[in-house]
Amino acid sequence: MGRLFLTIAFTLVASSVIAARFVSAYIPPFSIAFLSFAIASLTAVLFCGKKMYHTVKIISGKTLKTIILQALFGSFLFRTFLLLGLQSIGAIEAGIIIGTLPAITALFARIILREHLNARTVLGIFITFTGVLLVQGFPFETSLEKLISIGVIFVLCAAACEALFTILSRKIHRNPQETETLSPVVHAGFVSIIAMALCLIPVLIEQPWEAIKQLPYTGWIALVWYGSIVTIVAFSCMFAGAKRCSGYTIASFAGLIPIMSVILSVIVLKEPIIFYQIIGGGFIVISIIIMSYKKIE
Repeated sequence: MGRLFLTIAFTLVASSVIAARFVSAYIPPFSIAFLSFAIASLTAVLFCGKKMYHTVKIISGKTLKTIILQALFGSFLFRTFLLLGLQSIGAIEAGIIIGTLPAITALFARIILREHLNARTVLGIFITFTGVLLVQGFPFETSLEKLISIGVIFVLCAAACEALFTILSRKIHRNPQETETLSPVVHAGFVSIIAMALCLIPVLIEQPWEAIKQLPYTGWIALVWYGSIVTIVAFSCMFAGAKRCSGYTIASFAGLIPIMSVILSVIVLKEPIIFYQIIGGGFIVISIIIMSYKKIE
């Protein structure tokens, strides 16, 4: 059941690349994040507001600090970096670069959770980053500007933030006491509210009021999807999976994000896919298979 929750969660997270593409041309990045988190917070309050109120009175200070870190890295900074990256590179390229997520998550599982890092995981990490280089044209296009473009750096930062988010989820939900206290939907609601608060000052600086008025209906649909589905539903499924799976299991299933991002970009956005991207994506798929060969809980 845990693997099913993770499959749903990471498939929905992959659609965030598509949703962001529909609005990034109209509204500044912090404003998009704020609106999506506002919709997510409203959704959570409507579905479990009373439970959230009772939970906040009994939740431990340590868990609250971890939730704040999740909101900062996995929500606020992840969306900010992703939206900034999409201003420079395409959705397909961004989706494949997010394929570094399993490798980065595995590293964090070792560093933060102290879980054993075996030879297969190390090999998977190496192959993942080889795939990212191939996506950038390496070694056929070796200019520094090509290999280290600002868009690529932003998306890599987004992947690192998402990896930290998933590991922090595991850290909370492997504690039996917190598992009983903090339900996945309530957890998702708390993260959304805190992330919305973090976006408030940057939004006031951006002053997106006129841009919001000009946002087409497709943009509003994307925002609702980004808020209610990608945030609340995906986060809830991720937290439910984190209760039942190890950090390395989460890392291997995170590989669904680049695969589904590419598929959705081709189907929904009609973006072309080139040879290097196919080969680079193939390397990432191979790394996922190698890493997931480890015993899955």
